[in-house]
Amino acid sequence: MNDHVSVVERRGALPVTSQVIHQVKPWFTGQIDFAPVVPFAGDADFPLRGGSVERFLDRKAAVLVYGRRLHTISRLVFRADGLSWPREERARRTATVRGFKVVRWRARDLGNALVSDVDARDLADLGTRLGAD
Repeated sequence: MNDHVSVVERRGALPVTSQVIHQVKPWFTGQIDFAPVVPFAGDADFPLRGGSVERFLDRKAAVLVYGRRLHTISRLVFRADGLSWPREERARRTATVRGFKVVRWRARDLGNALVSDVDARDLADLGTRLGAD
């Protein structure tokens, strides 16, 4: 939750601000030691706003920031090795923590987490677009 709150607090000052995935994704090169998989580049319902690098537990995470109306949705992508993350490929787990909805899943060796205060259906819809079953 703390990483999402940090992103929201400095929303206008993301290190890379763009709605074009081909400007956001290459920015991560050299910032993190993996290439985040981005199967959904944003659309009118969930526009891409930009990205940043944050700490997630003991590792760096790529953070892709999407919007939904006036809400901010953070997608954290990080190396999942050594974490008790969902073991099943693409198996979606959901939770509510401190009022924020969380959707998390694993895609190969990468962990993914969506965090926002949007309606749970909206977050699930974005999760589906990003590859969480």
